[in-house]
Amino acid sequence: MSDFAMYFHSGSKNKGCEAIVRSTTAMLKSTYEGCTVRLYSFNPESDYNTPGLDGVSGLFFDEGAEPLSFIDRVRLKLQYKKSQKAADEYYFEHFLKDVSFYDDKLFLSIGGDNYFYGENAQMSAINTVLKRYGKKTVLWGCSLDEKVFTDYNINDLKRYDAIFARESETVRQLKEHGFEDNVYQFADPAFALETEKLPLPEGFIENETIGINASPLVFNYETENNRGTGIMAYKRLIEMILNETDCNIALIPHVFLDSNDDRTPLTYLYNTYKYTGRVILLDKELESVQLKGYIARCKAFVGARTHSTIAAYSSLVPTLVLGYSIKSKGIAEDIFGTSEGLVIPIGEISDEYAMANAFRGILDNYDNYKAKLESVMPSYIASSYAAAAKLREL
Repeated sequence: MSDFAMYFHSGSKNKGCEAIVRSTTAMLKSTYEGCTVRLYSFNPESDYNTPGLDGVSGLFFDEGAEPLSFIDRVRLKLQYKKSQKAADEYYFEHFLKDVSFYDDKLFLSIGGDNYFYGENAQMSAINTVLKRYGKKTVLWGCSLDEKVFTDYNINDLKRYDAIFARESETVRQLKEHGFEDNVYQFADPAFALETEKLPLPEGFIENETIGINASPLVFNYETENNRGTGIMAYKRLIEMILNETDCNIALIPHVFLDSNDDRTPLTYLYNTYKYTGRVILLDKELESVQLKGYIARCKAFVGARTHSTIAAYSSLVPTLVLGYSIKSKGIAEDIFGTSEGLVIPIGEISDEYAMANAFRGILDNYDNYKAKLESVMPSYIASSYAAAAKLREL
């Protein structure tokens, strides 16, 4: 049995997901002395060495699960004929057999982005089972935009005992759709992530290096009208930095999944510009705290992965965000009062010079952005810890 259980975690190959687990665990342990924390993961092998956890289990409950009877298999096939959604619901509602899952006390759903990807039958089914067993549940550090609020998702969201949103736009969307009670706004828990500073590699000059992160997902948001513009925009950005500044460039990945690896676009960019001697690639998979340690020593940062930019913001590094959802815009607006010039929606890039021009604006207003982060960030990070304390009421 554990006091807190985090679930719907995709695994620590995504360093943003790892950052949420590590920072949440640390906050819970510091707020509730002697508490225990368990993690339920879709990729438990990537999480076994995460510090602070008191247990890691797989979310498909293979170990110790009772085999399906012939009748159960027939029923599951019938559900598949209806839809994948119906089959997922049937499976998760009927075949979650891990006893410890039912013994844990307060459950935090840390899949804060998962509602962006359509109607999630797995999440809904797990929530249904948890409520059947009388468990308290919290949607932890989420972002939600208008497309999330289908009837199916609304019914699922109503199951939570509380929803902790990470930016004000999500709070507004929730209230517009009738969620008035038990909705709270706190900073993303990863703002409180600790920092580990490894030795700097050759070519990485502290406070004189621009960090750049790129994600393959970014290019999925291109349209027929701007196909290929995204990678060209990165190239124009790098060329601007090389031509107009004395800074070196560090290409910093933040997700290392086989099917979604930041090193794919970053390696292409490195191979294109390595001849300059001013571009380096951090291609080794590191822990989230170690990647934050490199980002923290950059002069400025450009990032596509939200949690790479959170690592930069929380380290007082002025940042340009290449965003593709409400979370990027919402976080920037809560910190700076505007996202103008600070967030570029990827789907709107029709000019390959858009990133270079926006980053030039960051450098031109560098001292102002730096001062704003220095002013706002202490209370913003404290808000992360306040979220952990708020759980006491549940």
